Amino acid sequence: MQFLRIRKWDVTSSLRQLYSAAQRHYPDILFHGDPTRPEIALTFDDGPHPHDTPRLLDVLAGYNIRATFFLVGKGVRQHPDIVSQIHEHGHQLALHGYRHMPFPLENPSTLRSHLNEARTRISEICGIAAESIRDVRPPYGAFTRRTVSLLNEWGYRLVMWNCIPPHWMQPLRWSIRQMMDAVGPGGVVVLHDGHGHGSRVTEIVEAVVPHIQLLGLEFVTVEEMQNQREKQTAYPEHKR
Repeated sequence: MQFLRIRKWDVTSSLRQLYSAAQRHYPDILFHGDPTRPEIALTFDDGPHPHDTPRLLDVLAGYNIRATFFLVGKGVRQHPDIVSQIHEHGHQLALHGYRHMPFPLENPSTLRSHLNEARTRISEICGIAAESIRDVRPPYGAFTRRTVSLLNEWGYRLVMWNCIPPHWMQPLRWSIRQMMDAVGPGGVVVLHDGHGHGSRVTEIVEAVVPHIQLLGLEFVTVEEMQNQREKQTAYPEHKR
């Protein structure tokens, strides 16, 4: 067991190095925010889930945290009331595809229509402009140079992460430890509230959030990180 635990930490460290290298190769993709700013983005994939997402929203509200939810289009259509709750709690709404298929396997015209359909539906439910829903996380983190080019052409922003504990397939304590080891200024953390993983997610959030707050980090949305990046690109003198 000790050997497995050591190997698990080694894999996590290797993934962080891989994400760092990928960020340098794809500088327009958000893997990590500004490491000089005391901020962290907490994000959730695969929702909305009819039972687990509302429980997660209650926990986040208890800590006064705003997060970003990358929603699956089919789930949006099936659970519009949950989408409305996410918006009413002040969280950012983003896209995670329509049917959770890897983007490189989708026909480009189908992918575009699915993304547009999902964000149009979210805009109708929440009463917000469809064009304001720009951030997209590819299912399984799978993308190609062509994927990046297409999303940019269509006006979307591709979002990845620098911390993604595989809480759906390992002991809870491992996921908590991995998050505590990885979080820091500019971090983008992924957890999953869909597919029945929400009960574990709420436990992870309740265990880790006090630790993050003691570090003096503020929880921000991916949109806030993206806007800050774009501002720094346009006006480099504003960078801290």
